Parts: sequence; C-alpha cells; structure tokens
Amino acid sequence: MRLSQVLKNVLPGETGHGNLEIGGISIDSRKVRKGDLFVAVRGEHADGHAFLEQAARAGAAAALVEKEFPSPPLSTVRVSSTASALPAAAASFYGDPSEGLAVAGVTGTNGKTTVTYLLESILSAAGRRTAVIGTINYRVGGETLRTGLTTPFPHELQEVMAEAARRGATHLLMEVSSHSAAQGRIAGVRFDAGVFTNLSHDHLDFHGDMESYFAAKARFFREYLPAGGKRTGMAINADDPYGERLAREFPGAMTYGFSRNRTVFPEEADMTWGGTRLALHVPGGVLDLRTKLIGAYNASNVMAAVCAATLMGVSSEAIREGVGRLDVIPGRMEEILNRRGLHVYVDYAHTPQGLDRVLSTLSGLTEGRLITVFGCGGNRDRAKRPEMGRIAALRSDVVVVTSDNPRNEDPDAIIRDILPGLTGEGLIEASEEVAWDQGYFVVLPDRKAAIARALSIAEPGDTVAIAGKGHENVQLIGDRSLPFDDRETVRGMLAGNG
Repeated sequence: MRLSQVLKNVLPGETGHGNLEIGGISIDSRKVRKGDLFVAVRGEHADGHAFLEQAARAGAAAALVEKEFPSPPLSTVRVSSTASALPAAAASFYGDPSEGLAVAGVTGTNGKTTVTYLLESILSAAGRRTAVIGTINYRVGGETLRTGLTTPFPHELQEVMAEAARRGATHLLMEVSSHSAAQGRIAGVRFDAGVFTNLSHDHLDFHGDMESYFAAKARFFREYLPAGGKRTGMAINADDPYGERLAREFPGAMTYGFSRNRTVFPEEADMTWGGTRLALHVPGGVLDLRTKLIGAYNASNVMAAVCAATLMGVSSEAIREGVGRLDVIPGRMEEILNRRGLHVYVDYAHTPQGLDRVLSTLSGLTEGRLITVFGCGGNRDRAKRPEMGRIAALRSDVVVVTSDNPRNEDPDAIIRDILPGLTGEGLIEASEEVAWDQGYFVVLPDRKAAIARALSIAEPGDTVAIAGKGHENVQLIGDRSLPFDDRETVRGMLAGNG
C-alpha cells in the first residue's frame, strides 16, 4: 500500500513521499521486515526514535517519528504523537477489518476469559463463525492462530482482525485489558458491544491507585465504544461498586447481578460439584440455563455473556445451548479428575478478589478440608500479596505458600510479603508447619514440591486448589522461561509419575 494511503487518516493529503510502497508496520526494530513502516513509539523502557538506524538496516522503507532528524537514515514523516497515529495507520493498512465484524469487548479485573469463552460457545451454537483475542490465545472457529498479550499492540490487533476476517469470521470477541485502554491500543477498533465484569485490586504497580485503574476501564466505555461509529450496547455488572458507578453514568446500559433490580438476575440458582442451574430473569421472561461451571462468580460470568449475546441479537435457544455446551475453560476452575476421591482444581486466580471467589466456592462445596497452593508474581503489584495471604488463611484449612512467576525478584522476598497476611510474621523455614486456629500453613518455594505436598496430605473428600498460573505452561524465573504446567504436574503426580 502506498504510504499516502496508510496515512490518510493520520495526515490527510500527505503526498510528500509520492509512490513509496509500504509492506507492513512495525514498532520493534528487531522485527522490522523489508519495506515496513517503522513507527517510533516512546515506550516504558525504550524510545523507538533511538532505533532508526537499526530499522533502516533491517530494510524499513520509512519511519513515522515525532522528532526532527537533520539527516535521518531513511524517509521520515513527522507527527505530533506516533502512539496516537499508530492505530489509525494500522487500520488503514489492514483495511479497517473491524468495520465488517461484529465486535464485543470484555473488560474487568476478573472474568474476561470466562465470558469470552461463554460468548464464543453461544455464538457457535447460533451458527456464527467467531474469532477471539484473549489471554489464553487468539483463535478463529476454535483454531489457534497465536498466543501473546491479552490485548496486542494496535498494528498487531488490526492484523489479527484482518486475518480473522479472511478466515471467514463474522464476530470477534476481545478481552480488553486496562493497560490497552490506558495506552490507546484499542483505538481504531469499531466495537458493537462492551461488557464490564468487575474491578478489584490489581495492576496498581502500573495504574498507581484504584481510581486511575477505574479511569482506564471507564475510558473503554466513555471513549472507545462510541468512537467506532457503530450503534453500540453495554452490559455492566451493577453488583460491583465500580460497575454501579458506570451504570449510573450510562443509564441505557443492560445491567446484571444478583439484585432483583438488574436487567438480568437469577430468580433461582442451584450450585453443585456438577455445575450450576440458573433461572434467569431476562427481558421478556425467564431463561432456564444449565452450565458445567461452578460458583456464584461464574453465575455472574454467565449473566454477562447472556447480556452480551442479547445485545448481539442471539436467540434464547442459542444462548441456552451454548451455555450448556461449554465443558471447560483452560485453567479457569479446571477440574483434574482422579481416582483418589479428591476434588482438585487449577485456577488462574492471581488477585485478592479472584482468589477469594475461587476459595469461597470450593470451601462452600467441600465436605473435607480445603488445601490451597498459591504464590504471587514477581515484578508486579506488591500491595496485594499480604491480602492474598489473609484470604488464603481465612478460606482454607491448609495453605502451601509457594512461588508463582518470580521473574526478576527473589522468591523468598515475595513470600516474605505474603506471610504477614497469614501470621503477621516474616519468612519461616521451608517445610516448617505453622498452625493457626483453623489449620496450618507451610512454605515451599519450589512449586512442584508445593503441589506434591498438597496432594500427599489430601484425603478422600478433601479439595485441593492450585491457584495463580492456570493455563500457563511455563514458569518465569529470572530471565528464563521454564516448562511448567500446573495441570500436567498434577495429572502426573496423581497417576504416580510425579
């Protein structure tokens, strides 16, 4: 595509580079391909303007910049903000793919992945070919395209949407992270619907405080939803305090929750180990649903999906079939079947609220003890660590404190941050059992050893919850990415191969 066409919505009338052809878009000089437009973006750790030479050597045809370069190594076009120009340029280059797709964005601290899986199943039951961009992977019609960030960078996002359209997708579901909203990564996407699940303590290392975190989430509804020019709808969890604020701001939104003054709420709910039955009050009547998902928070996720599907024009029959058809969501309250009479679940819960919801659900169902294995990620929000320790102690009979993804932090230092929530004390010796009124906890920084300990002490009727990593198949230690999957580790141990 000619550069002038790529920049038509950035610099209308730009003709200074004549017939210069662009073959792609990149913001990383290490990934530049011959003929690319290199967009020099200022990031958290590096400024793309410092890498023009490398981009030129890699074959970039031109660069979009903010600075004046007296003798640039390649053709440059100057704009006031490359970060703001990138989404518009990418949308032009890839043919504005979201214009021809029905796009729903799901945002919130917890529940985004589950809601998109439910919606994908519902849309499939309705005969729609659906693409998903999310935490676990990017896929079309159930076929994985790639893995990556929850919400990719603008040029990658437009490329994935264009690929989805080429593969016949009619609908696209996107997990919208707070980072992507704050950084403008979703600019240029034309949304048809937006879903707000909840907001709780997370990512404060990036946002600073809860109000800034909420502002990033709210920006999706205030700015990005209406910017696409489509007739958009909103579904908001009004049981959540921040959701209630959003609902007051947007009185035309569909609301859901357990209160009977929501648009969608359960008139009846019955939860067992085998799943959940819901009789949902919906516009026009009552919708009876059965889902294999357990827990009140998953009932909330089902309501979110029902609202979004309704906004997208899906029939009640397809909603009922799609909700009932979904068997498992990778690493989201994923049950590991066994012959020992144990209830074993692996979940991605890595926030205080997420951990509380999982453990509350399991403790309410289990007939024996609840044994919890968890840790906290390194180079991330430290303030949530003691709170997660407190919740684990409150809900569990036995807690095994271990490493999550320590990254470049000392695993022992992370555990030291967790332990005050359990005892008010610092680090104890590994393997030492420390009692409290309800049970005891033990520290085992090695995650495999921690899982082995939990399974070794579990007896028939007990429940083992392994939280934090969910679907992940690697553990990040220092600069290394080591193969590690909680689910496969558990299966091997339960089969006697651990």
